[in-house]
Amino acid sequence: MLNKQLVQLIFSLTKSEKRYFKVNASIVKTNKSLIKMFDLIDSQKNATDSGIMKQLRIPSKSNLSVMESRLQTLILKHLRSFHANTSQEIELHHLLIEIEILYTKRLYKNCAKCILKAKKIATNCDNHLALLGLLKWESLIEKEQGKYLIQSQNKLKEILQKENQLLKKYEKLIEYKYHTFNLLLLSKNKVVAQLHEEMEYYTKLFKVGFFEINANHTFEEKLYLLNFKGMYYMSKGKIEKCLLAYVQLVEEIESSEKKNILKSNEYFLALNNLLLLEVLNKNYDRYRTTLKKIHDNFDDLVGYKPLLFNITTCYELGIYCEIGDEKKALALIPEIEKNLKLFDEETNEISKLLFYLNIAITYLFNENYSKSIYWLNVFLNDYSIKRNDVSSNIYYYGHIINIIAHFEAKNYESITYLYNQSVNNLKKIRPLNQFDETVLKFIKKTASKKFVNSKEQIASFKALKEKLEILIKDPKETISLHFFDFFSWIDSHLKKEKIATLIRKKKLG
Repeated sequence: MLNKQLVQLIFSLTKSEKRYFKVNASIVKTNKSLIKMFDLIDSQKNATDSGIMKQLRIPSKSNLSVMESRLQTLILKHLRSFHANTSQEIELHHLLIEIEILYTKRLYKNCAKCILKAKKIATNCDNHLALLGLLKWESLIEKEQGKYLIQSQNKLKEILQKENQLLKKYEKLIEYKYHTFNLLLLSKNKVVAQLHEEMEYYTKLFKVGFFEINANHTFEEKLYLLNFKGMYYMSKGKIEKCLLAYVQLVEEIESSEKKNILKSNEYFLALNNLLLLEVLNKNYDRYRTTLKKIHDNFDDLVGYKPLLFNITTCYELGIYCEIGDEKKALALIPEIEKNLKLFDEETNEISKLLFYLNIAITYLFNENYSKSIYWLNVFLNDYSIKRNDVSSNIYYYGHIINIIAHFEAKNYESITYLYNQSVNNLKKIRPLNQFDETVLKFIKKTASKKFVNSKEQIASFKALKEKLEILIKDPKETISLHFFDFFSWIDSHLKKEKIATLIRKKKLG
């Protein structure tokens, strides 16, 4: 089997990177066989070690391993040159190497010039560790060429003060980073008791102004603080404040002078979080602009393709289901089906569940009940997800939507069995609330009852709607409407219109 890391590296390269590598690597004649290997792997997505060995006449697997290692080293060497000026951090790294070389050669004046240049970049990047390293080189130079004792002593004291100031700043940055990552991991892993305990602690810190942003904060500190605030408000259910945090975060990144910041992971995740919050806050007129920004900045970056699918496309399909735009949702499905196979390993389990469920909802909107039921079966029977205990409300409401799909498909003979099965499964996840129980009992009763005429059926749906409207006055019962618009489903029977049409009218006017 070919070295997986090498294959992934080659397929991650852009056209410009490939061209640069081949042009510059070919200058050295001894690289000829390595470039041939590169071309073979690049042109064959399913290239095998035996195939490569045969075409390049490589005598053994040990020789192949050596060539793979040499090719990977060669690619990375030329990528370093290609990206030398694309990032301030990379530029800074190269300067640090030059400083060490010049110091070793005892060219202290040249070294001092490089240090000044590097300090300017490190300050712009808020790179505390690099600044500490540069102060080390300054002190070493002062030690080597300190001609005047008092002046040199004062210079060393000044360097010591700067080092202490930097260490305090770095300590604060580390603390912000810890709290941000800690809250993120707790939220993802649903450690409910620990999350509750930590949230109480963070609320106390909020009250004393620990997370307040001021002019003295560096760019990196602001990123951590705004990300933390967004997650904190989301955990508290304060989605309006959460949206404001992500709006501010995106504005902060877009106003930054850092090189390539608009191609960074920070910007990608900030935009996707903003996209989600705009929809949760029902800002349907803004999400298109954010979605366009994501695609404009990241579609051409090979390394982001799995993330664009795993996060952005997942959110996008969810948005179309939320606003009843079945045409756009249907148009996405063929690409989603292809990418579910292509990016299977990179797609997390929550995203898979959301894809399956929202595809099923899309087909339900389209009144293609057989396809809706097919995807609901995929959703309910994903044993890898069950085994890893990714359940929560997504899995809970999948059961209820499954019964609705069977009801709409007029599979009345299956409803009683599905009802009993679903209720048992739902109770394993959490107790049924009154809203859900009322919907399920209505479907079971309606499926087994033969109405004399449509008026009787309409009266039955009207009675259900009235019951549910009373129930949602209790805030605890409104959670059901976050996963499916049950009222638009009821109105589709009362008004004889498609569910998606009614949702669009309600959400978009």
